[in-house]
Amino acid sequence: MHRHLLLATAALALAFTAPAFSQQSSPTTSPTQPQTSEQNDLPAGSEATASTPQEFATMAAQSNMFEIESSRLALEKTKSDDVREFAQQMVDDHTKAGEEMTQAAASDGVNDVPKTLDAAHKQMVTQLENASADQFDSDYVQMQVMAHQQAVALFSGYSKQQGALADFAEKTLPTLQQHLEHAQQLAKK
Repeated sequence: MHRHLLLATAALALAFTAPAFSQQSSPTTSPTQPQTSEQNDLPAGSEATASTPQEFATMAAQSNMFEIESSRLALEKTKSDDVREFAQQMVDDHTKAGEEMTQAAASDGVNDVPKTLDAAHKQMVTQLENASADQFDSDYVQMQVMAHQQAVALFSGYSKQQGALADFAEKTLPTLQQHLEHAQQLAKK
């Protein structure tokens, strides 16, 4: 089961970093042995970067949709009140963020914001759909930790740019950091 979670985590890392690596050599992180970066002890590959408004909008939209879809699933499957509360917060906060991001993207001339999950994120949702009742909460929380680590890195980096999306990233970053801390606390329980 841990191998499946690691493979899904590696797929998520690849989904977030593909645009960043499109002009560089591929990363050497093995999906069976996650490595950490020296920056904030984030998993290697979580230093997701976007250099254009389109790249940021695409990466942020994928992350946002995954948060919403996986959290809706958690609302159906979890038996934990703590996980249910967290999942509801994810649905509420990320739905609002998605609407704000779409407006900011339009202001920056980006009208091609993804409306469906990419293959890597679909695979992770499928893994959660197929998780046993005993394994679901653990898988969901670990995926939330990884997704929020990557989102924090993405938004932190892009907030240094100019434009409406950069302003959105800067405004949204503290909420994502709170989500990450909450997910990390859940992972310790």
